[in-house]
Amino acid sequence: MSANPTQNWTSFVRVINPNPYEIRVYANVVNFAPQGELGQGKFVPLIEEESKGKTIAEWIDVTADEIVIPPEQTIEVPFIVNVPEDAPPGGHFAALLIGTKPPKEDKQTQVITSQIVTTLLFLRVTGDIDESGNIRSFRTTKKILEQPQATFELRFENTGNVHILPQGEIRITNMWGQERGVIPINRSSLYGNVLPDSVRKYDFTWTGEWSPSDVGRYTAIASLAYGEDGRKFSSSEVTFWVIPWKILLSVLLVLVGFGLLFTWAVKLYIKKMLLMAGVSQNLGAKPLVSVKTKRRVSVVAPIEEGMLDLREQWQETSSLRERVSTLTSFVGTYKVFFGVVFLVILFITLIFAYIQSASVSERAYDVTFDGLSEEVKISSEDVKYQELKEQSVYDASTEPDLSLPKIQIVNRSGVSGLAADLRLKLESDGYQVIGIENDLGSAEKNTVIVYDPELSEEALVLSQKVYGALLSAFSDETDSEALITIYVGEDLQNAVQ
Repeated sequence: MSANPTQNWTSFVRVINPNPYEIRVYANVVNFAPQGELGQGKFVPLIEEESKGKTIAEWIDVTADEIVIPPEQTIEVPFIVNVPEDAPPGGHFAALLIGTKPPKEDKQTQVITSQIVTTLLFLRVTGDIDESGNIRSFRTTKKILEQPQATFELRFENTGNVHILPQGEIRITNMWGQERGVIPINRSSLYGNVLPDSVRKYDFTWTGEWSPSDVGRYTAIASLAYGEDGRKFSSSEVTFWVIPWKILLSVLLVLVGFGLLFTWAVKLYIKKMLLMAGVSQNLGAKPLVSVKTKRRVSVVAPIEEGMLDLREQWQETSSLRERVSTLTSFVGTYKVFFGVVFLVILFITLIFAYIQSASVSERAYDVTFDGLSEEVKISSEDVKYQELKEQSVYDASTEPDLSLPKIQIVNRSGVSGLAADLRLKLESDGYQVIGIENDLGSAEKNTVIVYDPELSEEALVLSQKVYGALLSAFSDETDSEALITIYVGEDLQNAVQ
């Protein structure tokens, strides 16, 4: 809330008594100050001779100190904030404590209550407001990782005199510049405000989809906006490496082996050419034949000789069995040549597969928000869902049909965004989709709908809406609210296109 000096602001808090008996509660106002970097705070009791009317706890007047709440009833506890004329501009913070014991009257430094509920009050007094802050540090807990899973630690410092709510994102790219993750920061006020002269630490764990082309250097850029109009910015950048050394060592050994084999094959080929040309392989020794018998041969002469040899043997055979035997003998004679050709083709195929994999613009990922009272996790499908929703790809105004079963969607296709698009489509048809997530460890071809046997008719209708997805009934009990789970496969991408 915001107020001017000399202004009065009236509000109330609701207190619920869930018990089957009457209770008495007591209201107490204390100042609130940050403690540590994880968003904790401490209650600072009011000491009049030290504060001298400069703190918000002295400006708040609770009309009733003792409140009686009837059984299973809710009451409103009103309070008034009287902002004095000489109130310092900036942020002021207090806590309204509702407890079952009256507050102590002595001047102790702790608040002694039991079974309390708390309401935090953030007041912004107009005047000479200083909204300033910066990203104090941004790093990963490890610089070198074996898997695409990094924990980020971002610390934001509020150097102004009013609370601010930094919001933004961390964008992660691989060494090819392809986006591999977006971590939203403080959307829906998940972490809350940063109080003046304090530092707030945000911890995130990013888990990306494994791909050989994504090995190497990653860059993460944190961009935050803050201020009343969100017009002030702060950014920071960090790099880290994903190096699965065991896999890379195996690949290196294979490449070295291929290089040695290729070199050996080339030497054999050159030896064959020298023999065909009548040239000694030992250049320092006496030639095997006279100069007159030397002849010029082309680079492909050994190959031409082999083809002529095969043609002659082929003409001498008539039955299929003899030709198969001749062909087998020919391959055995030139096994080194065919082996090298096969390895070269395989190597080129792997190079093209690597380039194709590196050109994938989006991959699935998960983000876990650490340091909160309970674990919060989002996936790339959640982020994509919000983007598609803002683009109004489907009608988002459709009210859900409560008679339809609840649905959970799991993306197993390896294609980012398929589950998000399917969720919007089903919601526009009135279905209740309670969540979407990734399965980063699989890449399935077919889309499968797993359903409770009692919902066979509903599952059949749903299959028609999901482009003829396969059906599978289950009877095991689960903790999920969803009675139907759709496992999205690659075939859904082809169906959508």
